[in-house]
Amino acid sequence: MKNRAMRYFLTMTIFVLSIPVVSAHGDAESSSILTNIQIFLISVSISAVVFLVLRTKFPKKLSVFTPSIFSLALLSGLVHILLGITDQILLLGGVGVLAIIASPMLIKFNDARERIARFSLAGLSLLMFIAYFVSNHDIHYVLEDYLGIVTKISEIGVIIGLVKLRKIAGTEEE
Repeated sequence: MKNRAMRYFLTMTIFVLSIPVVSAHGDAESSSILTNIQIFLISVSISAVVFLVLRTKFPKKLSVFTPSIFSLALLSGLVHILLGITDQILLLGGVGVLAIIASPMLIKFNDARERIARFSLAGLSLLMFIAYFVSNHDIHYVLEDYLGIVTKISEIGVIIGLVKLRKIAGTEEE
């Protein structure tokens, strides 16, 4: 069953990545490189595959972030990077998220570094969440922006997951 699910997600990821990367019509809202639906499908597919791999292959090796926190942060980071192709501020936020979640794979972490990484990810997620609503004053645009809403929901999930993780870690220490 696991192999079948992995094959399915890998097939879907390859399919999504093979979608043409030019917009057929001149929509002012869409990027000249990727449309919002392409960004959404690419980000969700990669995040789902990473979640399944982390959950099945490496469930105990992730000491800093759980597979769900990692995948939700990855979703947010990928969306920001793909949108950041035309907006440097979004690119900066996406690269920041990916750098934080990748840092435990590159550097040996102790308890203090784990806390710093978790606080950094929570802070950056909260900052991106608030910045979205500060920069988008039109409530009608916000309600119609499915990509922004999905990304903000994933950022809320990251923050809630990190708060729960902190509470669990706090009870284990006592």
